[in-house]
Amino acid sequence: MIITNLCTRPSSPITLQADQWVSITTIPKKPGTKYWVSAYMDVTGGTISMSAYGAISASQRVGYALTANDTSAMAMNYSVKSGNPTVTVTNMLICTWAEYQANKTLLDGIGYFTGDTMPRA
Repeated sequence: MIITNLCTRPSSPITLQADQWVSITTIPKKPGTKYWVSAYMDVTGGTISMSAYGAISASQRVGYALTANDTSAMAMNYSVKSGNPTVTVTNMLICTWAEYQANKTLLDGIGYFTGDTMPRA
């Protein structure tokens, strides 16, 4: 199994800000490339909505695919549905869709991923 985590700081917490894109890696995306993003989201004080995932009101792992349309760094954002939420993202994995598909059973079975045990770009 070889998976390169494209997240430059997978175990470091990143605090998302409502309705603002917050970079989660410094590595530029390649337009037309499909990626898999998996992260642990700690949501407190309200409910949020993520365009790629839906409503989140508690701490949970999220995972979604996206296809890059520009070369900016990978980012996440959310909108506030209720309350005054604080959102912190940790334990991230960003890899190509092909790497995810080739290792899907293993990656889906890990459940808790720190990112520090896989090679980083």
